[in-house]
Amino acid sequence: MTISKKLSTTVLSILLLIIVISTFLDQPISNLLMDQNSLFGTIFQNYGLFPPTLVLIITMIILNYYIFTTFENKFTKLIILLISSVFTIIKTNALVSETVQYILSTSNNIKHHKPMGMANNEGNAGHALSLGLSFLISLIILVVITFICYYFWLKNTNTEELNRLFKVSLISFMVLFVGLELVGNMKELWGRVRPYELTDKASHFTNWLTINGNTGHSSFPSGHTGNGAFLMFLAFYFKKLSSRKIMFIIGLIYSVLMALSRIRIGAHFTSDVTMSLIIMFSLMLIGDYLINKITTNQNKQ
Repeated sequence: MTISKKLSTTVLSILLLIIVISTFLDQPISNLLMDQNSLFGTIFQNYGLFPPTLVLIITMIILNYYIFTTFENKFTKLIILLISSVFTIIKTNALVSETVQYILSTSNNIKHHKPMGMANNEGNAGHALSLGLSFLISLIILVVITFICYYFWLKNTNTEELNRLFKVSLISFMVLFVGLELVGNMKELWGRVRPYELTDKASHFTNWLTINGNTGHSSFPSGHTGNGAFLMFLAFYFKKLSSRKIMFIIGLIYSVLMALSRIRIGAHFTSDVTMSLIIMFSLMLIGDYLINKITTNQNKQ
């Protein structure tokens, strides 16, 4: 398996300990570390949302390549290609629009002598780009990644490895859907204010155990941290186990840096980012187990 028992036990134990501690120290930690003018926090806030979209794009490329090399019905191929391409470009466009909005918001903050990370944290994509331009950029991104994946990877892949990648891609859909939906729905259900919102007299602090309902606030759990954690899933696309382990560690480190950046920028409490890491790391463990199981069964056949 990609994730060793020792690593999974260590990481989950640390995360559970942190979330217990943060039940009592969330506010003091944020008061100590929060700085909406942090370059570290702003960089991750503006540019760090790409992992789930990248995983989705690679997944769709693999699925379509598999289908076009194994299916015989041309109509089925075209329908699947059309639907998957439209879905992927819409999701890519959402990332492009939101990223550009973050960048422009930071530029505007600096121009008006405000903290650079201010007013970005709710992820308002707005209309920073025209619809046509944002879709054009999204299309270019898809074409470039497709070209790289095909010419430097998939066309040199044998049938056995392609079958494994196809199954990994199916599992990635489950991880993406469950992870994004769970974090998104919990945000709405918990309705927790963000650290920077506590300066507003209408807002008040609640610990992570308090479910407030839909209040219009969305601090718990952290969406950025959840998105960053998807970088860990890229590990499962590598053929060699050693490469998977290295990529997984890189993804885990990126996830932790994203979590720290969200605390630093004042967008989230420690428990917000910790819960996202617990959710996403647990989904990675499930994904790793399923991938290991289907790979073992595939080798036995």
